[in-house]
Amino acid sequence: MEVNFKKASLAILICVGLIGCASSEPEPVEFDNSLYSGKPVDSLTSQEPPKSEMEAITRGDTALSTKNYDLALYEYLRSLSFSDSTHQNQTLYTVGRIHSAKGNLPLAEKSYMKALEFNANDVKSLEELGLLYTKQGLTPEGKVYFFRAINADQVRLDNPDILTGYSEITEDTLKKLRYDSESPFRSYMGLGILSDVDKNYDIAKRYYERALEINPNSIQATVNLGYSHYMSGSYYLAQRITNRALKRDSNNEKALNNLALIYIALGDNRQALNIFKRHMSTPEALNNVGYFLMLRGKADEAIPYFQQAIDQNPSYYKVANENLERALSEVRLSKIEPVEKNDS
Repeated sequence: MEVNFKKASLAILICVGLIGCASSEPEPVEFDNSLYSGKPVDSLTSQEPPKSEMEAITRGDTALSTKNYDLALYEYLRSLSFSDSTHQNQTLYTVGRIHSAKGNLPLAEKSYMKALEFNANDVKSLEELGLLYTKQGLTPEGKVYFFRAINADQVRLDNPDILTGYSEITEDTLKKLRYDSESPFRSYMGLGILSDVDKNYDIAKRYYERALEINPNSIQATVNLGYSHYMSGSYYLAQRITNRALKRDSNNEKALNNLALIYIALGDNRQALNIFKRHMSTPEALNNVGYFLMLRGKADEAIPYFQQAIDQNPSYYKVANENLERALSEVRLSKIEPVEKNDS
């Protein structure tokens, strides 16, 4: 009996030891399928499962550096399943960025929203949601998230003058907002674009100026600032600012188009034509000059440009023919004198 007792005790000890060994093995790491879209996960990697959040993130970073987006998504999502994870909001932001790059906007939105569950003041995710909604034409939602990103940035910078609502920021309010090189300049620029659309050019300029204070190298903000000055009639200032952008990027099409429009506004149509010809064919450039002259109420000046565009390429440039007919019609209408009504 004593021998049997010793054997049983030994068996129990061995069993306990085996259980102890088994419990020290890393738990299988799963990932959230609802945030994944790509190749079948079984085909992505043959490596052993990651043993920690940081190992999974490091694997994701490596895959991302080689543009293996599906594997990067898989590894980042696996990092979220560890019970001791601490980088969820940053990881989910990166997951959202990958989905955005792949054109999967619903999953990008879902990822950013999930990131906000871990950190409601995640400036980057808030800004990305603003950009995502704005690009889809959901401007009210986009504006709200741009404001929220700016507000979250004020929290980061310990500014008590945070925005109390999501109405339009005034110039005085904007002056009170703190910023540094990490502030969400694309949110300020996005609000500038939305203000331009609403024809609020003065506040749009302030947004672009703040964006440039945060990121002085932003060509897009410089181009947009020049455009706001053009739209408000400050043509010479718009010209200087737009040329500043072209010094940094001489082939920037938006800057070139804006500069051509500025020259048309200044009455220098020949120079406008030369600017357009820097990035389009001669018939297209001639048609563009004519079109923008017509928009400015100068249909008579536009007609020769449409005729030259047609002469340059009569078979291809159908649009120039249509614009010519419109210009001729406007000229004819302008010569019709209003009928005076007899007093009765």
